[in-house]
Amino acid sequence: AMNLGYYPDKVPSQWLIPVDRFGSEFSMEKFPNIAIPLDVDVITLSGGVCTEDFNNDGYIDIFTSSWFLGDNVHYFQNNGDGTFTDRTKEANLEGITGGLNLIHADYNNDGFRDVFIPRGGWWNDYGKVPNSLLKNNGDGTFTDVTKSSGLFSLYPTQTAVWSDFNNDGWLDLFVGNESRKNSEEYRCELFMSNGDGTFTNKAKEAGADLLAFSKGVAACDYDHDGLSDIAISSQGQPNILLHNESDGDQLRFRDVSGQAGISGPVKSFPLTFLDYDNDGWEDLFIFTYDASNCDYDNAAEYLGKPVKGEYSVLYHNNGDGTFSDISAGSGIQHAMTAMGFNYGDIDNDGFIDLYVGTGTPEYTSLVPNRMLRNNGGKGFQDVTHVGGFGHLQKGHGIGFADFDQDGDSDIYEDMGGGYEGDPFQSAFFENPGNGNTWTCLQLEGVQCNRDAIGARVHVAVTMADGSKQIFHHLVGTGGSFGSNSLQLECGLGNAAKIDSVTVDWPGGSSETFADIPLKSCVQLKQGTGMIGTKELHPFRFTHAPDQMDHSMHMEM
Repeated sequence: AMNLGYYPDKVPSQWLIPVDRFGSEFSMEKFPNIAIPLDVDVITLSGGVCTEDFNNDGYIDIFTSSWFLGDNVHYFQNNGDGTFTDRTKEANLEGITGGLNLIHADYNNDGFRDVFIPRGGWWNDYGKVPNSLLKNNGDGTFTDVTKSSGLFSLYPTQTAVWSDFNNDGWLDLFVGNESRKNSEEYRCELFMSNGDGTFTNKAKEAGADLLAFSKGVAACDYDHDGLSDIAISSQGQPNILLHNESDGDQLRFRDVSGQAGISGPVKSFPLTFLDYDNDGWEDLFIFTYDASNCDYDNAAEYLGKPVKGEYSVLYHNNGDGTFSDISAGSGIQHAMTAMGFNYGDIDNDGFIDLYVGTGTPEYTSLVPNRMLRNNGGKGFQDVTHVGGFGHLQKGHGIGFADFDQDGDSDIYEDMGGGYEGDPFQSAFFENPGNGNTWTCLQLEGVQCNRDAIGARVHVAVTMADGSKQIFHHLVGTGGSFGSNSLQLECGLGNAAKIDSVTVDWPGGSSETFADIPLKSCVQLKQGTGMIGTKELHPFRFTHAPDQMDHSMHMEM
């Protein structure tokens, strides 16, 4: 009806969703989509996103991809004045094509973030195309070092995670490959760093060479024993939790999914560890993807009818190696058909919010992306429509970052479908700001990996009323489909002062830093006890009011 121009007048009343179904329990300003005036509205099929300062000039840049092997990646440099410049050619990235996802990290500890591009996901035996590791040369260019680094393989995948699994100070890479009943065997890979920029696959000896239809992987020391563990969503099968039981040079992972209690949902896709309630323990979110019921379930939910598919699951970390399913009443049980996913604190209240990219490959699939605001650790509120996040195109890679250095996280999202003829331009949601305070933390490991990926950070504050609060963060790139900036953008609510910041560095050491100011960007270097403050230069994005929001939002 929408395509024929008959909506809403000729749609039977029983199929019209009442406007009040799109209400919100929380009031907030709308996040305008300014991708077009910023000229970062790449028109591609589904792909990945990295938001990171790749040239170390202090401003967060954008790296984006498309899963179609004929589409080049794009690299947009943040000019620090409200504009971006496409530096793809200058960065030596012409000819680097494809990639449904992107994951970045400083794999060689040289101070510059590199990019891993997984390829071949969903394609079964046709997906035997190589992944890419792009080394950041530190001069504004990248070099493909896939073969020389030892990462070359021909397995279909779309998901991977960087973490230091043996605490030797070098990042390793777990790649979740895709095996189906009607395909060849493509076992998951565990590439351990040799400490010289090269890797060796040790998945078999470590017990991590699983056969799974991996759609999302995440790494976290969920039981705080000092070793990074791995969670895997295996579409159509029970999910997997690999407990790291390595001892020195002896790598060993054990499947503890059953005893941990995290098997469902079966039709899973993106997942992540994050401490949603600030109790100091990382919880596990696993989102569903059921293409067969997508359109029906999304409409049925808004119409108050039963859904056919599974709901997403929130597993609360019990602090004893087990998790409890507390999804009911938590506000995440929506029919979302999740693909893209990442998280950040959109209102700086100190509690992490969730943004979910939705839809299926069918041309007819038009499902609003969902923003779930964390209600003080008590559950989640749907602020999709009041905040302007209900883009109707198919959401994939999502990256949160403070692009304009004003203290709040903006969002870049890759749009477009999976079939040829269904591309769409990416979205850039500008955060309009809020009344809460914040701090930005940039960690540098010395004994641990330079990015300090896997570090747990505890920000202790005194609130305006004199009460005490601790906000907990995990250093990493966020959800399994989208790659956030590695700097911690910490909302602090109405905090009056920061009492201390304690960092549990990967490998076991802990360090407390004091005298950290509010509304600043602070650099914390392992083993020094000292802080450095980076000067911020907030700016406004260059756009005119009449250029904003030319995207397919679901307006009320």
